[in-house]
Amino acid sequence: MNRILHTAFILLLLIANGCKKDTQPITSGTIDPSVKFTADTFKDLYLWYKDMPAVDLTTFKLPSQYITSVKNAKDRWSFTMTYTDMVNLLQNGVTSGWGVGLGLDAQNSLRILYSYDNSAMGKAGIQRGWQIKAINSKLVSAMTTSEINSTIANTTNSFTFIKNDASEINLQITKGAIVINSVLYSKIYEIASKKIGYLVFNEFLGSSIKELNSTFNNFSTAGITDMVLDLRYNGGGTLDCADSLVAMLAGKGHKDMIYNTLVYNDKHSNLGFSSTIKLKSNSVLLNNIVIITSKSTASASELVIAGLIPYENIKLIGAATHGKPVGMNIAGDTKLNIAVAPISFRNINSQGYTDYFEGIPVNFVAQDNASQGWGDQSDACLTAAINYISTGTIGYIPTTKSAIPPQKVIYKGSDNPIENLYQMKNIIPNFK
Repeated sequence: MNRILHTAFILLLLIANGCKKDTQPITSGTIDPSVKFTADTFKDLYLWYKDMPAVDLTTFKLPSQYITSVKNAKDRWSFTMTYTDMVNLLQNGVTSGWGVGLGLDAQNSLRILYSYDNSAMGKAGIQRGWQIKAINSKLVSAMTTSEINSTIANTTNSFTFIKNDASEINLQITKGAIVINSVLYSKIYEIASKKIGYLVFNEFLGSSIKELNSTFNNFSTAGITDMVLDLRYNGGGTLDCADSLVAMLAGKGHKDMIYNTLVYNDKHSNLGFSSTIKLKSNSVLLNNIVIITSKSTASASELVIAGLIPYENIKLIGAATHGKPVGMNIAGDTKLNIAVAPISFRNINSQGYTDYFEGIPVNFVAQDNASQGWGDQSDACLTAAINYISTGTIGYIPTTKSAIPPQKVIYKGSDNPIENLYQMKNIIPNFK
């Protein structure tokens, strides 16, 4: 069975009859079936189920309303979506939307942060660093953030882009299906006696493992000595994929060592288990791993970081991570076409490190400069990482007005972005 992590939380997909029935008296009003299913799931799987307030289910029309009313103050993530969309996203990397990340820089210029190849904007050739000058003939500089967000919600828009070479192009684009490519960029830098592998990795999905294998086959064959792992926009995904990445990064030196333990509520303590570091044919042996992070680095990304810290020479550059040391089980009902994802477990590394709800802090602060394409050394984070590996210090990194503040990432690639950690066992039908 696939195991899925996302944003530092893991979700288990359980069949509808796997959830315990509500033992509380049901009021005389009509209860929406999806609300009832959601409530049953939370009362059974929710990490903080003991703290949930008593509520009248007849007062809720939507599952999201119920979740808002009962969730713990620490919980920023529990959610529902359609069963179909959940399976397509986590298993196959298939979703829908524009296919780019969008962020406002310090001058309120709207920048492309990344682009998925097989998406509406990716197929149009749009790349990281491009600026959106106007949408539907209205200058972005004259729009508020709420206006930008409402316009992005449209199905079709006309865009004026400024490319990285400063030329302009006008394109009318319609949202569509996206097949996510998780490896956004990879390269090997040879500096003095060091071979530095650089990987921009954006989602932990079932489909991502094949991409990782291909990339690390190249890294292993080339004999890289050090690694820059760019997780600055990676919101999470599956535990299986996280296991694979950890194995490739640390398997040669730390085979069979525990890197993470999942702890559930007292109803499901038997579901808890420890993940160990596997050895793969493309595992590499590294002197340094520098990880680039931001407030968008979450869930499975944070689990990998926390899991590797006890074993590897790890340094974090950028900004503190999102702060999600928990994960989710997913309960699904195919007849209702609903998948419910409550926070269900806590992640603990081999040294007992957990509760990083404020994020994992960085060793060196650097701005996210999105004014150029991937691999361009005007990127402060990349330059700082390579400097550290090469010299032991990040050197002087100038500030820039094209940096993306953490709170200014306004669109995360698709209309259903991955922002959780998922664990999948006893999973819903047809999810293999």
